[in-house]
Amino acid sequence: MDSYTESGGTANSISDYGSNGAELASFRPLSEHDRQAIAAVIESKYRIKLAQDQVREDLKAVAGNLGMKTSELNRIIKLAMQERERGNVLMHEKALIDVAEQVVFTPTARA
Repeated sequence: MDSYTESGGTANSISDYGSNGAELASFRPLSEHDRQAIAAVIESKYRIKLAQDQVREDLKAVAGNLGMKTSELNRIIKLAMQERERGNVLMHEKALIDVAEQVVFTPTARA
């Protein structure tokens, strides 16, 4: 559940499309609670966007300091996060690389 529905908001739709679907939707007036909930969502979206922008800037700075591309650092971060969340990710990636090396570096028999 979210804070909107937990705090007494209604689960009913605010729109009514009519029975045949060809009519324009009509919306019920928003309550003060509805307006506050919508404003909170808008504020959350702004905060997320600002945080994402900051992460991009931080990523560029760290990658620059390490002398690598941001895409390489992103891959490292993704793997590290997956390892923390699920475990066994790095071992699996290493196993895949071992198999790929066998394909690339093992001479094939020619007929």
